[in-house]
Amino acid sequence: MANILHRLNSSASDANFKLSCDIVLSKLVPLEKSIIDSILANNNPEEPEIILPDGRVFIWYFAIGSMINPVSLYLRDLTPIMSYPAICKDHKIVFRGPSGMANCEACPDAEFDGVVHLLSKEHMARLDDIEFGYHRSKIKCIDYQGQYHTVYVYQMNINNQLPGIPYERYLDIIIKGCEYFKVRSEYINRLKDGQPVVPRKQPTSFQSFKDFPSDAYYSMDELKKHNGDDPSLPLWICVNGKILEYAGLPPNDHPDYEFQRNFYTFYKNKLTGFEVTNIAAKALYDPLYKIPLNDVDLCDEHRAQIEDFYYDMFSSPHNKTYWKPIGRLRQPNNSS
Repeated sequence: MANILHRLNSSASDANFKLSCDIVLSKLVPLEKSIIDSILANNNPEEPEIILPDGRVFIWYFAIGSMINPVSLYLRDLTPIMSYPAICKDHKIVFRGPSGMANCEACPDAEFDGVVHLLSKEHMARLDDIEFGYHRSKIKCIDYQGQYHTVYVYQMNINNQLPGIPYERYLDIIIKGCEYFKVRSEYINRLKDGQPVVPRKQPTSFQSFKDFPSDAYYSMDELKKHNGDDPSLPLWICVNGKILEYAGLPPNDHPDYEFQRNFYTFYKNKLTGFEVTNIAAKALYDPLYKIPLNDVDLCDEHRAQIEDFYYDMFSSPHNKTYWKPIGRLRQPNNSS
């Protein structure tokens, strides 16, 4: 019940979010107004695509979740041509699934706000890959000056996902993005005051991997060899300097096989053979911490938070018998 009654503490992340935005803005080179105007000269409000005479394509996209946030966009190499707040009428935002992810759903007389981004076709294709659990749908939205436009929005592929409670980190990302792009205060307050969240863990509750052999240290080169390219070597993953080994897939008639096969494929392609803390900090961006552009940007608490995330995942019923700690990553000044 405590989770259900918990509301976002958005002020806790204000300072680091501002710092992160300043860093992002310092790295972006905005398009000249004349270039933007030449793109918009070919705009048709009834279509979500702008097709230029030279064949280039730009796409209007209505963001409702993480992609509202400018830091989330930057960390995924997505750079909008322009962005503006808008309202989606006769629809509502619903948080669904175990993680409480945002979904846009038809609902007569309802409305909610988001941010419209104009993206290149190439960046939209990248976003399609990111939003692999969703599909694109066309909707109409209206800006704060009363102008309608047809846009794309992502909707969940699975229609029977039960409503869920979003994590505090996720709602903080959404609200910080809404504030940045000047979404109406009444919508922001609706999320802040009316939407329950699963609260962030306190650092004192973070869990970490233990029970390593005291003298087991491995080099980065040794870690890289366990990336799945050599089938004779087990997969390794390194989290916060701690190396874990994958036991391998169960027999194909085992109840865990399908889950582990999908899990194995994802990890082999994305994470094994790496120190994943910085990668995870970007994928699991949290406004509470400074934007993680490199290892130096990660404070000890942020590293511990990432380790806690993987500890929870690898300790789940589906995973707990498949991963074991085997040692630590040798640091340059560690000759053990």
